Amino acid sequence: MTLGEPLFHDNLLQKNYNGNQQTLLNRLNEIDAFDQLMNFKDEDQLEIVINNRKDDMSRMIFCFKYKNGKWVEEGYDVFGLMNHYDEYMFGKFKNVTSI
Repeated sequence: MTLGEPLFHDNLLQKNYNGNQQTLLNRLNEIDAFDQLMNFKDEDQLEIVINNRKDDMSRMIFCFKYKNGKWVEEGYDVFGLMNHYDEYMFGKFKNVTSI
């Protein structure tokens, strides 16, 4: 009997995924990356979801972990995040302008 089936996102198949991940990682490690002072601890995780498409399975999900005073790339484990972490904050961009 099957109770459920995992659905995996196609992040790595998206054309700009790796470039976007590196851009986000670089920005996260800048001193003014957050609009308020945040005291992160080793092993804190940050998930960034960009959902700019109609199909939720096509959204881009980026996962980072705080280690030794900086953010590093972390493999996305949907079950690990859902089972071991609580959502701390959720938000939307009010206005996004291109540079």
